[in-house]
Amino acid sequence: MAWWRRKPKGTDDVRPPSDEETADLMRRLADEFVLNSRAADLFDYTVESITALEVLIGTLLESASPADLDKGFSLGMGAYVGEVIVRHGTGARWSYDAEQRAAVVQGAEFAAYPVFKVSKRFTLGPQHSLVQFVRAAIDDEMPPEARELP
Repeated sequence: MAWWRRKPKGTDDVRPPSDEETADLMRRLADEFVLNSRAADLFDYTVESITALEVLIGTLLESASPADLDKGFSLGMGAYVGEVIVRHGTGARWSYDAEQRAAVVQGAEFAAYPVFKVSKRFTLGPQHSLVQFVRAAIDDEMPPEARELP
């Protein structure tokens, strides 16, 4: 059963994860991505490491289809991107958007969906720069549509 559809013990209710549960899961997914990348020295949760992620994506796209990569990598890489924002953005935190059924990084003035952004990077190309995305979130310069909080 998917983590966002977990039933509380002894009930038939389906409830979304709490912000704490979402943050814990996304941190674990980010850590798994780093471990599985075999490049922990490159993926050190710094803003600069997002450039290495862009290079990795470009390399992967040379040998596999965007759709296959999107399915296999977007969640872990998105968790990593979001965790970089959380660690470096003022007041940024993980939350869960029940309407989108997705983890979201919320700041005081924005909501960012890093897993969706990584998916767009794979499927729509480099115009969906992860470096720009992370810098905009950390510098609180997200576009107006990202300022519509869920």
